Amino acid sequence: MEGNSLPTFLAILTGVVLMVIMAVFIIAIVIIHKQRQIKNRHRIQLLKADYENTILNAEKEIREQTLLFVSQELHDNIGQLLSLTKLVLNNPDGSGVYEGKKLINQIIREVRSLSRSINKDYLNSLAFEDFLAGELEKIEKSGFCATTFEKSGNPFEDLEGDKKLVLIRMVQECLNNAIKHASPTLISINMYQEAGIPTLLIRDDGVGFDPESASSGLGIKNLKSRIKAINGRVEVVSGIDEGTEIKIQFENPAGS
Repeated sequence: MEGNSLPTFLAILTGVVLMVIMAVFIIAIVIIHKQRQIKNRHRIQLLKADYENTILNAEKEIREQTLLFVSQELHDNIGQLLSLTKLVLNNPDGSGVYEGKKLINQIIREVRSLSRSINKDYLNSLAFEDFLAGELEKIEKSGFCATTFEKSGNPFEDLEGDKKLVLIRMVQECLNNAIKHASPTLISINMYQEAGIPTLLIRDDGVGFDPESASSGLGIKNLKSRIKAINGRVEVVSGIDEGTEIKIQFENPAGS
């Protein structure tokens, strides 16, 4: 009996040890899984916060950019039209009444256009290609430099929501940088599909810059941060006296 009890005891002990090891293994797996869940939740919260912050900044900057444009238009365009209308209507022989009416109608159209431009709902309903054409038209009207706009199809037709706001702000930022720093004679925008991916290419023939320099590096970092928040990518190619090319792409432009 004693001879048989030892193997039985060892078998039971082995079973207990295996059960303990299995239990420890299961507990370890559960703990690791929970830690990963916590890390993933934290990562998702950070991504969500970064996304929301990007959207808020884009909306704020678009408002500021729009207000700056409106103030310039009121001073340079509508202000001049009003002054001209006053001169025409003050004509003592009354021959300027017809021209005055034409100028007043033009002023009304300009004011309505400005009113729409500061309306966020209007911006959301505006087709992206119309926005691009409008931004280039502003540059042309200012006499700063020539512009061109080319498109192959309408790859950003389904662009909507917050992604659209961020992309609009990025385009404004690229154009503003070209105006302020590049001294170009031509700014061009090309909208097309590259291997099925909606692509926006913004070029200027200005002085260019060194992408590795500290000041330009911050601007590129800002663009990449914005596009990363909405699951896109941006590539900047430039060089001293070589102009600048900025390529913006979305894997899936629809929705946010």
